[in-house]
Amino acid sequence: MGWSAKYVACGVLLSAAAPGAEVATELEGTFNNSQENACIHVSTFFYLTDCFYSRHLEEVVGQKLPWTGPTVNPVYYPVGSEHAVPTYVPEVGDDRFAPPMQATLFINDKGTPAGDDDAIRGTLVVGPATRSVVVNVNELAGGTGGAPPRAVMTWDNITHTLQSSAFDRATPNDLGGFDYEIASKGFPPRLCRNEDPQDCYPSAYAGKTTDGQNAAGTWNGPAPVGVTRDTAMEGNVGTSTRAIINGYRCVDNRGDITCPDHNVVWSTSAEPEPGSRNQNEGPGLDNLLLKVVTDANKKIVSLEGYWTNEYFIAGGPGFFQVDEGHDNSYQGGYMQLRAR
Repeated sequence: MGWSAKYVACGVLLSAAAPGAEVATELEGTFNNSQENACIHVSTFFYLTDCFYSRHLEEVVGQKLPWTGPTVNPVYYPVGSEHAVPTYVPEVGDDRFAPPMQATLFINDKGTPAGDDDAIRGTLVVGPATRSVVVNVNELAGGTGGAPPRAVMTWDNITHTLQSSAFDRATPNDLGGFDYEIASKGFPPRLCRNEDPQDCYPSAYAGKTTDGQNAAGTWNGPAPVGVTRDTAMEGNVGTSTRAIINGYRCVDNRGDITCPDHNVVWSTSAEPEPGSRNQNEGPGLDNLLLKVVTDANKKIVSLEGYWTNEYFIAGGPGFFQVDEGHDNSYQGGYMQLRAR
């Protein structure tokens, strides 16, 4: 066979493989609202509340727990903001902002017309941004009196890698594509505040951990399914990311006691194993629940995703504890992207 014949044969083979080829989409949007919401173990054993996204802990040893829903903590600021310092206590209405995100994502239809065997992979880039977080609801020694311990992380960009992840379900849509979901128990409806149905998770007006049971009635929930991966929490398994953080800086108001060595602080370290004690979080996402809409050309039209960083907090008597190797707390948010 001559060279041209081989070239033609190769072209035929490539054309035949085209239905299974990956299709790329460039997207942009926000990594989160201007703050994260959370549910930490302190809410359970100290304040006797269920702060998870869904109804997870109705009672503990016969003690009924009111559902308060997620609480508020970490806040994002533009790099260079006068408020991006650990001595500043965030206030609603300051210059907090939604961190920008850009993504390149690929849909692989595996060469079949069905959607339930399709997969997604790609990269998502967050920043630049600054994240300010209270690292303990109680004061720690060695810092400014009267102020809670706070750490402030700044980065130029965080590049998340999403390895090829199969969808849990795919529903044909009016665009000729699919509405995909990655979420073992289903993609949760978005919680919104009872006082303002337009203000949805994660909200700056969510209750504080220290509000305890007084935060009940904040949300129009609970949701039927949750956002956390760990089976000791809500057990709604999605995918995850591994990430590299560039241009990282971290400062705190406790003389480097908490920065970066604390489980709600992001750093350049590897992701800790579930149930690890006293280890800070790497920049990757422990759980990522996705809803992805595509058109007839397999291009992504929009993407929404709940994300969590999950970790372990020790505290309380034995009947409040989860099994070894499991997490009991999370910080999280909600990303929204559209095709460029």
